[in-house]
Amino acid sequence: MKRQRHYQQGRALILCCFGSVVAQERYQQLLQQAQARYPDYDVRLAVSSRMVIKKYQGDTLQTLPQVLAQLDANGHRQIVVASVYLFPTAEHQQLLDTVAGFYQFSLSRIVATPALLQPVNSANAILTELYNTIRQPDSHNLFIHHGAPDLAHSGYSAIWYSQQLLEQMSAQNHSCSLEGANPFSLVKQHLNQQLQTAKASKIQLVPMLLVSGNHFVNDVQKIASELDENTTTEVAKINDDNTFCLLDLPQTIQTLWKHIDTEFNKLGELT
Repeated sequence: MKRQRHYQQGRALILCCFGSVVAQERYQQLLQQAQARYPDYDVRLAVSSRMVIKKYQGDTLQTLPQVLAQLDANGHRQIVVASVYLFPTAEHQQLLDTVAGFYQFSLSRIVATPALLQPVNSANAILTELYNTIRQPDSHNLFIHHGAPDLAHSGYSAIWYSQQLLEQMSAQNHSCSLEGANPFSLVKQHLNQQLQTAKASKIQLVPMLLVSGNHFVNDVQKIASELDENTTTEVAKINDDNTFCLLDLPQTIQTLWKHIDTEFNKLGELT
């Protein structure tokens, strides 16, 4: 086919994330890490939050369809879209739908990676390192995920598994959501009873978010204020930084590279 002669560029990689209104620089750092790891590839960043794009208009942030259109026009023969989402919920599904749409007309070979906590081995590795990093002998831990509005969404299997595994690792681990299933507003009474029974004097709040933005900051303050008044609450730490970011967990980044390398290996060498 004559059109194939226009696809002569090499590999491209897109890191697709939600973005952050207050900590977008953390995703920019991830982009720089990827560019250093894959120096021979055209590495881009795509953001799904229109609010983030609107705030950082001067930084030319783009959506996944915009970035894919550019790479297709440039004639890249292989494109991997890396899912920088923790759970395979709505944003990840939108990523898959976009890739499937471009597959209908592009002669580029475009594939997507799974979400970070989607493969069981990846989930086990990340959750184990997270728990071992934040655990303290005298502390209980409340893992808080954002949630999804529809229980039928396939992403809930990853959420349920993560909750179950963490709670089986230790009786000091608890779970709730901000907006989805098991919302704190409904489980707080039971949680407070558990803390009182265990005579817990301290509880760490652990956001199951790659980057904690305003949404979590505001909600975590509300959650902290409604926990047992005899319990001290604080946000868990991965490192010495005062902000909690799962992108600072080494296993999170290692898992992302593993997912990317796996998809490029499946595509095979350029011929």
